[in-house]
Amino acid sequence: MQDQVKALMAQGHDVRVVHPVPAAPFPIRHLKAEYRALAALPQHEVADGVQVYHPRYVTLPRHWLFERVGGWMAAALRPLLKTLHAEWPFELIHAHATYPCGFAANQLRDELFPRLPVVHTIHRTCIIDAPNYNAACFERVRESLEGADFNIFVSREGQGLGLQYTQQRIAPRSEHIDNGVDPVKFSLSEADRAEVAALKQQSAGCWNLVFVGYLKEVKGVKELLDAVRRLVLEEQRPLRLWLVGENHLGSYVGDYLVRHGLQDHVRLVGAVPHGRVKLWMSFADAFILPSHSEGTPTVMFEALFLGVPSIFSRVGGVGDVATHDENALLIPPRSVEAIGSAVRRLMDDAGLARRLGEAAHELIERRFTWARNAEAVSAVYRGLAGPQPSAGER
Repeated sequence: MQDQVKALMAQGHDVRVVHPVPAAPFPIRHLKAEYRALAALPQHEVADGVQVYHPRYVTLPRHWLFERVGGWMAAALRPLLKTLHAEWPFELIHAHATYPCGFAANQLRDELFPRLPVVHTIHRTCIIDAPNYNAACFERVRESLEGADFNIFVSREGQGLGLQYTQQRIAPRSEHIDNGVDPVKFSLSEADRAEVAALKQQSAGCWNLVFVGYLKEVKGVKELLDAVRRLVLEEQRPLRLWLVGENHLGSYVGDYLVRHGLQDHVRLVGAVPHGRVKLWMSFADAFILPSHSEGTPTVMFEALFLGVPSIFSRVGGVGDVATHDENALLIPPRSVEAIGSAVRRLMDDAGLARRLGEAAHELIERRFTWARNAEAVSAVYRGLAGPQPSAGER
């Protein structure tokens, strides 16, 4: 969201960010490292020149009572938004999830700012995951979508589900707008190029395949490991897989590597700062994201922009951006055979890899930047300018 905020500000918008922070009740917030880290965030900060507020709202682990979280968030936001509007009369609220954030924004608009428009951006979590927690959560999501003045979907799959959930009622107030990448932020400096060259030198003689993301089953990591094991057994060319990201699989990966003797063929890099993701991608002979499910993954835009030959599962919004055999290789999810076949194609055909990488970079630079996203979102804002219908008329 930070990149989009900066792009919107470059369009002339005055933006402040309200980033609600989940606060589990005592003693849960002291037992989990995630909650302890969130508790350490300040109530207010200036991040990269942007005013950011972190009000706390009640939430529970494992999505318990998630259907109530929208109301709890509204209660947490109410005093802050009243004070903020008194000193800085904002003209629009843009919620970056339809539930619970959009639900809370709708409720506070109806209570406090009945003539201000509310825009929702709908990602995978709030259109695929949240509606399936239970029937009450589904109803909250549907209600949130219908209560928004406009819905922006980051994938066509998500838009289709939103239209299905609301029986097409939101169609006139909905649009699919792709996310993107910041070309300046993701370009390599001379120091970056030197570091990438050093990484390549350290792994000279290997064909290097890089994965970036959480190490989770839903990211296809288990199938990826099986595919690499099979490719290594073929012994056609030295192959090394680099897993870049936070491990959520416990000892599974390490145990797998020992069991199959793959310690020299698979390296666990761990989590890296976002600013270093471009280094690992640029080091790669190919990038892979074999997820079971996705929205529109940020790493896809980033790898394509860097011109890295890439393999993606054809899930979520991936097909909205990448085209098979034109600027990437798209494979079915959950298929060890498809992963192996795609990796083998790139290993064996340097011309194909080069052509895909060049086409990928040109595609992103031409169509999928945050500047282009901000232009489309700004057009939505302009369309909502002026008095909005009251809650009873909406």
